[in-house]
Amino acid sequence: MFTNQDNEPVGFDSTVTSEISESSSTAQTDLINQDSKSTQKTIHRNVMSQTTDEIKSTVPSFDYDKLAAFLKRVTPGILEALDEVTDSDVLDEYDPVASRETIAQVRLLTKFSTLDESITQKKISAASWSTNGGILAVAYSALKHETWCDHLSEIKLYEFKRNDEFQKNSTRQFEVASCVTCLSYHPTEPSIMAAGLYNGDVVLWNLADEDSITPIQICTHGDTVTSLLWKTRTINDPDLLITSAADGYILIHKLTANFTMSSLCKRYKIIKEHNPAENTRPQSSGGRRERAAEAGLSITCIDFTMKNPSIFIAGTLCGGVYKCSLDAATPIQGDDTLIDPVVDEYERFEGSVTSIKCSPLSNIFVSTGTNMEIRIFDIDKENVQRVITVEHTIVGLQWFTPNQNVISAYGADSAVRFYDTKNGLIIPQLKIQSNNKYISCLDFNTKRNIAALGDTQGILELFTMSKTLSET
Repeated sequence: MFTNQDNEPVGFDSTVTSEISESSSTAQTDLINQDSKSTQKTIHRNVMSQTTDEIKSTVPSFDYDKLAAFLKRVTPGILEALDEVTDSDVLDEYDPVASRETIAQVRLLTKFSTLDESITQKKISAASWSTNGGILAVAYSALKHETWCDHLSEIKLYEFKRNDEFQKNSTRQFEVASCVTCLSYHPTEPSIMAAGLYNGDVVLWNLADEDSITPIQICTHGDTVTSLLWKTRTINDPDLLITSAADGYILIHKLTANFTMSSLCKRYKIIKEHNPAENTRPQSSGGRRERAAEAGLSITCIDFTMKNPSIFIAGTLCGGVYKCSLDAATPIQGDDTLIDPVVDEYERFEGSVTSIKCSPLSNIFVSTGTNMEIRIFDIDKENVQRVITVEHTIVGLQWFTPNQNVISAYGADSAVRFYDTKNGLIIPQLKIQSNNKYISCLDFNTKRNIAALGDTQGILELFTMSKTLSET
């Protein structure tokens, strides 16, 4: 079937060549150029104008005399307004760093004698800043009176210059027929100033009239004027001037016709029967001990409450402290027009009452007396709420304007000290240390944060008080 057979190998040459031809080529494109341009639309407006014939200006005629009279009338008010703007203290002591530590600072601004060297035995009895804070009125009194006062006295006005420098020479002076016991600028009218005198006179000046130095006579008490207060006008009532005196009388006058006219509208008298020592007096034939012709209790100070404008507190020489009302209706025997204003009595002082100040914020008043105590009362409670014992007799109290919970006290000492009426404690970081022995008067400048101190030798001191003290 099948058989195996072997054959010899046969060879042949390859027809494929060993060399391979190769070639390469490259291609390049042209660079691409780019360009951009912006366009903006143009807005066109057409405006037409029309010319008119020239109007020739003519100089109006006017009356120089009327112009001079007008300027003389309005200039004082304009200058006062400019002074108030110049004295603005909005940015004083501005500190943008809220976390900076508050430091109380009291610095002496100036000190000088307001009296000639030849004048002795005279003190600065009262001082009052004008409502715009640019003028300080200073009044004088003899150190003591053995009998009735027949001294001639004066009131001097001192001013700040435009550069806030306080002038040591007075700009105006007013002579009065007796020593001055009370002095007060009107709280809103910067040109109105009133004074009470030792001889009982109450006088008033309109400082806008620079040619007139003669005051308007308001009234005459039967004894030394001890308090002088303003009640500013309302819609229905004119300005009122309220005065008290050592004769026990309280007189209220209405001021009208731009403070050129005054009229007595009410009379009050604190009768002597309110003093327990007077209970042994024989009764009059009418059954009442009080007689209209005689003096009442010697009033040393009065002040009105803020809660009720008709309520005021009166202090007396015999130590009595009385709650009084303008609406009281109890006439005094012998004169139906004379009213006893007392409606209640507070805890008495052992000694005389020297000063009373009602709080501008709360229903309290602060009083002090010759027994070297400062007492804090609630107006609606007869008993004292707090007692602060001091080392010297206090003759005057003033509310500290930046913080009206704080009361300042001064008197037979060389320092003004400050007390917190909320807790009755002294504020150690608040203190005005005077170089004088006895301080006789004090008034705060609310516009400039300056305290003016007068002493028993006629020396005037001004202290600047940092606004940060209000945070104390």
